Amino acid sequence: MKHNTGKYLEKRVLRKAGTAIHDYRMIGHGDRVMAAISGGKDSIVLLKILSELKSSAPIDFEIIPVHVSTGFEKDFDRVRDWIYDHLGLTVEVFDSGIDEILEHSSDPEKSPCALCSRLRRGILYSMAQKEKYTSIALGHHMDDIIETFLLRCFYTGQVGGMAPSRVSNDGKNRIIRPLAYCKAELVDAYFKTFEVDPVANSCPKRVDGKREQVRGYIRLLEKDIPTVKESILSALGNIDMKSLCLKETFSAHPY
Repeated sequence: MKHNTGKYLEKRVLRKAGTAIHDYRMIGHGDRVMAAISGGKDSIVLLKILSELKSSAPIDFEIIPVHVSTGFEKDFDRVRDWIYDHLGLTVEVFDSGIDEILEHSSDPEKSPCALCSRLRRGILYSMAQKEKYTSIALGHHMDDIIETFLLRCFYTGQVGGMAPSRVSNDGKNRIIRPLAYCKAELVDAYFKTFEVDPVANSCPKRVDGKREQVRGYIRLLEKDIPTVKESILSALGNIDMKSLCLKETFSAHPY
């Protein structure tokens, strides 16, 4: 039964990931895709799906798994071995020393997550440039994108989210999110069919109360609107520009 469940979930994730990759033209023939592997369930699912797609896709592309070690992960070797044994891929590990940087540079009154994220992103960008990778694949899923959109609306007064495919601000790197059409619950269910546990993490992160609050709002909305997540994601790509409050536009009558 577990085998059948795993195959069913795999087909669902593969179909959604394949559609997202096609819709946003994430991967092309000859691409060298760096897959950022934290050791968490989302990144492991990302790598598994990319591996499955590579074996069946009509195009040829390369997958290079990269793990930026922050110093907080415990027993990543176990995940790395599972990846090699089950997917035939060797994870490149970069020891960043981020734990020491945070110890000396972060504000003890604030969460270190933002600084840690910037440091890891900078390392990935530099590695991608040095090794001439055509894109960096991240494990963000539909829930991540929707929550980020709502957080930016509620707390920064800005309409924006996590694009499934985008070029970095410096124009030098391309970020792709093949799991953009997959809900968190689907990713979690599929991961549970793997015979591996995610890495334990001893980082000093604090609970993101705002994000958890937004998740609660979404759960409440789902009770009345079961497809609310799909609707929000669709809305992010279906924008009526003339109806927005853009001061730079002159579509309204001047008088």
